[in-house]
Amino acid sequence: MRKGIIRDFLITLGFMTRLGPVIDIEAKDLARTVKWMPLSGLVLGSVIVCPFYLGLFADKFWIQAWLSVGASVYLTRGLHFDGIADIADGAGPYPDAVRFWEIIKDSRSGVFGILASVIVLLGQVVCFYYIFEAHAYAAAIWIFIVGRMGCSAMCRIGRPFSRPGQGVLFMDGADWPSLAVAFISTILTGFLAVNIQTQITAYVLGGGSLLFLFRLAKKVNGANGDFLGGAVVLAEISGLLAFAALN
Repeated sequence: MRKGIIRDFLITLGFMTRLGPVIDIEAKDLARTVKWMPLSGLVLGSVIVCPFYLGLFADKFWIQAWLSVGASVYLTRGLHFDGIADIADGAGPYPDAVRFWEIIKDSRSGVFGILASVIVLLGQVVCFYYIFEAHAYAAAIWIFIVGRMGCSAMCRIGRPFSRPGQGVLFMDGADWPSLAVAFISTILTGFLAVNIQTQITAYVLGGGSLLFLFRLAKKVNGANGDFLGGAVVLAEISGLLAFAALN
């Protein structure tokens, strides 16, 4: 693997999680991270799930589920959960585009953002319980992969609505070859982790989530990094629900 590819992956891992090294980068470097987002989820998921595979809190599935979600929040700096909370605050009252972006820029959390955070976190804990109860450790890892695939896809569909800010730096790199690499890596790891029915259902639910974000971006005339973070969380939920429904 050539040095440039390794560096691009480490940049992706360092931005998406706390697990990557600190590397001096330029804005244009972020455009090359889109293809590596799912594989950064592979590393993140492996770090979170492997202790339970090795026997930590064996058969205490609620604790394993709770710790998995807590570790996800910590290791991602809460970046993606902040995105879904901001979107819920902005979209909850169904404001016009101007009001939406005023709310998004406000660092304070509103009632819709808090409610969304609680629902998402509780939902993830409940769904991870069923994964750990089934001892489906590979499936648990794959949830983090499919979540980052959601971000890669949102980078692409959000490009026509990109607003100035950090999010646009990722969207600029969301060409079709990068998206293909991200999707292929997600599919291949999915074959090793879950059955085909679960994988297809996860993509259908994830597609519905992305459609919601796309329509919202169109309505408010813009998409930013919060949309990318929101896509991660909604794609993770899609994968979790697919497993819980079919296993």
